[in-house]
Amino acid sequence: MASRGKLRELPLRLSLAGGSALLPAMLLLSAAVARQPAQAVPAKGRAAASHRPRAGATVPPAGRRRAALPPQAEAITVQGATLGADGVNGRAPGGGLIRPQTAPKARSTISQDYIAKQAPAQNAYNLVKMAPGVVVANTDPAGHEKSALSMRGLTQDEIANVYEGMPLSSVGGYNLDLAWVIDTENIGSISVQPGSAGLDSPAINGSGGLFSLSMRDPSRTFGGLADVGAGSRDYTRQFFRVDTGEWGHSGIRSFISVSNQHDSFYRGPGQESFQHVDFKILKEWDENNRIALIGGFMRGLAGNEPYWNTTMANWRRYGWSNQLARYYDPGTQNTDYWKLNWLHSRTYNIVAPMHFKAGRVSFDFTPYTAYNDKVYGSGTDLNNDLYYGNQFVTGMVIPGQHPGTTSGIAESYSSLNEMRGGFSARTIVDLGANKPFIGYWYDYDNATDLTGFTGVYQDGSPYTPWGYLSKTLRMPDGRPYYTTDYSDITQTNALYAGDTLSLLQGRFVAEGGMRVTMINRDATQRLPGLPYKYGLNELQLLPQLGAHYQIDRNWQVFAGVATGAKAPPDSYLISTLNPNTGQYAYRGNAAVKQEYSISEEAGLRYDGTLLVGSLTYFHYNFTNRQISTYGYLGNEQIAENLNGGGQTSDGFDAEIGTRPIHHFRPYVSAQYLHSTIDNNIRAGNDYLPTKGKTAINSPEWTTSLGIDWDNGTFFWNYGLTYFSKQYSTFMNDEALPSLVTMNLTVGARLPKTGWLGRRTSSVFKSPEIMLWINNLADTKAYSAINSPRLNARTTRGIFGTEIAGQAPTYNTLSHFYAIVTFRTGF
Repeated sequence: MASRGKLRELPLRLSLAGGSALLPAMLLLSAAVARQPAQAVPAKGRAAASHRPRAGATVPPAGRRRAALPPQAEAITVQGATLGADGVNGRAPGGGLIRPQTAPKARSTISQDYIAKQAPAQNAYNLVKMAPGVVVANTDPAGHEKSALSMRGLTQDEIANVYEGMPLSSVGGYNLDLAWVIDTENIGSISVQPGSAGLDSPAINGSGGLFSLSMRDPSRTFGGLADVGAGSRDYTRQFFRVDTGEWGHSGIRSFISVSNQHDSFYRGPGQESFQHVDFKILKEWDENNRIALIGGFMRGLAGNEPYWNTTMANWRRYGWSNQLARYYDPGTQNTDYWKLNWLHSRTYNIVAPMHFKAGRVSFDFTPYTAYNDKVYGSGTDLNNDLYYGNQFVTGMVIPGQHPGTTSGIAESYSSLNEMRGGFSARTIVDLGANKPFIGYWYDYDNATDLTGFTGVYQDGSPYTPWGYLSKTLRMPDGRPYYTTDYSDITQTNALYAGDTLSLLQGRFVAEGGMRVTMINRDATQRLPGLPYKYGLNELQLLPQLGAHYQIDRNWQVFAGVATGAKAPPDSYLISTLNPNTGQYAYRGNAAVKQEYSISEEAGLRYDGTLLVGSLTYFHYNFTNRQISTYGYLGNEQIAENLNGGGQTSDGFDAEIGTRPIHHFRPYVSAQYLHSTIDNNIRAGNDYLPTKGKTAINSPEWTTSLGIDWDNGTFFWNYGLTYFSKQYSTFMNDEALPSLVTMNLTVGARLPKTGWLGRRTSSVFKSPEIMLWINNLADTKAYSAINSPRLNARTTRGIFGTEIAGQAPTYNTLSHFYAIVTFRTGF
């Protein structure tokens, strides 16, 4: 065992050559302690045998289980193994892009060694784009304006997004802006689990997998982290975090951080700003009993730009010139002025995860609450005569309207105001070989959507960018004029139970269970001419079973079968009327079937002295595949939904990373996907011949290459991603072309052993400077499918009907962008 530990630490010795004697000694000692193998599973009743995290968590098998350390020793280990104040330790396999796993499902985890070497402004989706089968696309480099995630061809509204045990996506409409949840510097780790969510995942849309995000713990000693950055598009950012350390001898520790960012709209004129606060208060009695209070507050102004939704024809016509106007002309009243096309947002997320253990029983309880207030502005020409619902309105007064005209400029605002709250609870009983568990999740979601109009001042700015009622344009009878006015209350109750069986001294572990989820939706539409009330009750029955077997200390096999479901979002219920005609633009439907999936996975994992890797085969069957898309009524974007029927997907994914080899830690991942539509899809009174076509959003190949080099003083990190073409229509008559992107990070830390390092170490800890470059080759292309369609060209249906085509829309790729960041601990 000792020789194996020495072989693992040889690259570490090389990376620290020339450093102080104390730091390498601490690193080697902590690594050696962490790698001591555990003995066989203790006898029934002993405390070590009863340790078990939540259902579905990654647990080292017996034979590779690390010795448990007391909290204080664990803190010393983490601090001693850190190369810099950013948490990088220089040893994580694949530069932090891979970690040994034991879950009976495919899973990839990203750690600090990768996270800290990306631009601090990045959202968490960007940090998993190298994982197998994952495609991430942004309209801007950081993902603040718009970001898209897909795994194995399934989009983010089919993926359960979970943050410290709370759902990030609303259960009403699956709304999510991940960039506004947590600052990158405060992320602990990120995991993606394609295939299906866990039994305990607080989500009703996990048919495509799970994305989970955790926050770092506060430090046990007083200190902090500060960074400042500058870059392209007038980018500036400041971040400051203070760790209080332990409050006396109370076992309580905490941190609070603030950040402030300003930049220009990614393309074209306009100014963005983001202010964020994160905090965490943690109370620990011992390693099995702890309570945390975690929160984040965000206020942001971001671009709501026209290049978000671009057709192929518009791309060929306008290219990169499709952008907003820098100035407002009162004479022409141009609607593309940037101050009329802004996203204003205020959000908070608060969660309090708790874990207790008494004897053989452990209990987890996680209450949470979240608030989301978003207003999307869009310049528009508003007619004097139009419809309020199905009621004709004449003589609308529009401020600043030119004499002799029948319309005037206004800002159309689409407002989402959402309050969520709930809790999850779970109990696990350790009976030795068996560990049965039972859990319950409740969620309440109340959302109101309004689309109204506000006047425009002479300088082109709107009366209210926040959509306040007092500044909303009114009809001649004094009522506010809305083209959308509805609210939706969704309540979710989920009960699950299962068991974990451990045999052969922990080498074989099986886990299975059943989850029952009950969903109640109650929608209220307040426009005349629409049904006032819509209700929908849904039931999900989701069994899962999986196991892994540890062949020897290096090799492991796993297999599992799981079911997943996606409940229809509230947009299926809501009808939309055309304000120009008073007729239906989209008719809601309460008889919508939920998406259901059955997935099977089998794989092989290796965790050795030099390499960590996995290979997974997967197979899916979908029924009632739900496709979310968008249409337009003038400048107003409205949700539309398509039923893709049945779908079958097969493929494999693989990833492999190395531990340090002369300071290098390369990583490679790849996925092959074959996904087909199982039936012809209804279009009006006919059917399109789609059976056997390739499913949309399903690239046949996705690959990535990451190379990390870090000698403790200098470091660089290179990332390359590729995906093959993705069809944007069910008829496969239009596609998003294949794409290669590259990112690069180069940086340096101040050596602690140098004269300057010794002089500054009393005030600053591990100062470093880092250059991050997005889209290194400045590739100009589309990055994601925004609105898929049934067919792009006119097609003859099965019964001979000519079915007109509709153009899909796409998001454009963020081009070359550079950010320099200076970071230091204190």
